Amino acid sequence: MQPYGWSAWLPPGAVIRLLPEPKEQPERSFIDVMESRRSAIGGPVRWQEIEALLWYACRTRKFCGLGRAGIPVEHRIPPSAGGLHSVQIVCQMLDGEHRPRAYLHTRHAAAVLDASLQVADVNREQVEAVLGIAQGCTLRLIADIEKIDAAYVNGESLVWRDAGIVCATLSFVAEWLGLRSNVLGFSGNAYLPLIGFPTNRFMAVGAVQISGSA
Repeated sequence: MQPYGWSAWLPPGAVIRLLPEPKEQPERSFIDVMESRRSAIGGPVRWQEIEALLWYACRTRKFCGLGRAGIPVEHRIPPSAGGLHSVQIVCQMLDGEHRPRAYLHTRHAAAVLDASLQVADVNREQVEAVLGIAQGCTLRLIADIEKIDAAYVNGESLVWRDAGIVCATLSFVAEWLGLRSNVLGFSGNAYLPLIGFPTNRFMAVGAVQISGSA
C-alpha cells in the first residue's frame, strides 16, 4: 500500500515541554509485579510520577525503518499492529493544573493543550460515574484513525486490540512504580472536541486512572 500523506497532528495552541528522564528504578522482580497488580484507588499523584510512568511504559525507544504505508516503525514496550502505535495518550490531572497534556512518545515530551476548565470538570464527572471517586490522573487513550487506515483495511479492530495492550502495560508499570491503577469502562468520545481533537480523525478508546499509593 502506498502512503497517502499521513502526518502527526496536534491541536493549535499546544505548548511543548520536554520531560526529564527518571533517575531511579524500583528493585522489584517481574513476577512480584505481575502477582501484586490489583485494580485500586489511591491518593493524589504528582506529574513527576506520571512522567516516569509514561517514560517506562510508552516512550519510543527506537525507530526500525519504514513500515506499512511508508510510516516509520516504532519500537515501544507494548506491541502494536505493524509497529505503528496509532494509540496516543492525553493526561488529565484531577488536582492542580486543569489543562490536559498530550504525551509525545517519540520525544518524551508533553504538549500542553489549550483547553478550558470545562475539560477538567467533564473528566471528573466521567471518572466519578465509573469509580465513585476521582483521584489522581486520567490517561485518555486516543486513536489516530487516519494512521491505522493508511496501513490497514478495517483497522478499527486493531486499534481496540492495541488500546487493550496499552491499558495492561500501563497497569503493570504503575504497579512496578508503586502507583495504583484502574482501567475505566468508557470510550470518552465526548471529551475529544473539548480538547480540540476532531472526531472525523480521532477516536477515544478508553482510559486508565492512575493514583498515588496513599
